[in-house]
Amino acid sequence: MRAVVKGGPGPGAALGEVVDPRPGPGEVLLKPVATGICGTDLHILDWNPWAGARVQPPRVMGHEMAGLVLALGDAVDLLAVGEMVGVETHVVCLTCAQCRRGDFHICQNTRILGVDIDGAFAELVVVPARNCRPAPQGLDPAVVAFQEPMGNAVHAASQGQVRDRVVVVTGCGPIGLAAVGIARAEGAARVVAVDRVAARLRIAEAMGADQVVDTSAAGDLETSLLRACRGTADVVLEMSGHPALIESSLRVMTPGGWMSLLGLGDAPASVDLATLVVMRGVTLYGVTGRRQFETWDRTAEYLASGAVDVSPILTDRVSILDFEKAAQLARAGAVGKVILYPPEGEWQ
Repeated sequence: MRAVVKGGPGPGAALGEVVDPRPGPGEVLLKPVATGICGTDLHILDWNPWAGARVQPPRVMGHEMAGLVLALGDAVDLLAVGEMVGVETHVVCLTCAQCRRGDFHICQNTRILGVDIDGAFAELVVVPARNCRPAPQGLDPAVVAFQEPMGNAVHAASQGQVRDRVVVVTGCGPIGLAAVGIARAEGAARVVAVDRVAARLRIAEAMGADQVVDTSAAGDLETSLLRACRGTADVVLEMSGHPALIESSLRVMTPGGWMSLLGLGDAPASVDLATLVVMRGVTLYGVTGRRQFETWDRTAEYLASGAVDVSPILTDRVSILDFEKAAQLARAGAVGKVILYPPEGEWQ
């Protein structure tokens, strides 16, 4: 079959031919029908220090996906051939202390689809059956694929009370944009979105932000946040990893507020914990992945009910044969989520 393959160390990836995968016991064979490109894929393409230390080429890339079940391995009885599924991309060991207590999202031996094992930018992919979540009826495959990154936002927003609170979302990539919609659906009193890209701030407004803060033109960031919040913030959903946004958000947070930290920055952040956190009773949550499978159930409910409409986020749809174009769009940052589609009849 053909696939987007990271062939070796260094920048770039290319369409290539690899052996067709076959499902083993407890596994399923899927045909990807929509896949999303994300920051992890760009890190692998650019071969940044994280990718160089983690990824062992050759590796089929891609992890966000909607797939049709083509075949079932032995001992798989909860899925049906022809069913559309979303895929939890963290493959866990089921044996470490975290897995045994049900905290699969922090498994000590997690393997990630498209990073540690072959992924979804391909004609076919094999995944554990337990990682497949049947898609709600009638969802666009692009939306089914988007459940994976949206689940990060759902997980981040579920750490404390959002209803009737002033919520700040810092960083309006696709996950941050989903967080805006979730905060609005959960009944936040006011939702403020923060980013430096005007196009993303426009999407944030479409997702329900009451006010946006453009950090490229904000001047004093703390003053701009206080003005946008009409006072202090109760909740911060931090999706940027940027030290200045983290510190400024803490400075405008009300005593007793809470912050979910999901964004990964390029450099360590230095924060005055004594003054900004300890003495003000602020709670910080480190958030990774999605709770398996509570988060998936909540995400599906948001989408199936229409409580969160993610269509404004899904801005670009590109043939996987134009993978380099899709990567350029995603890297430029002036888009929401870039969705890749298989070109029917052109893979073979």
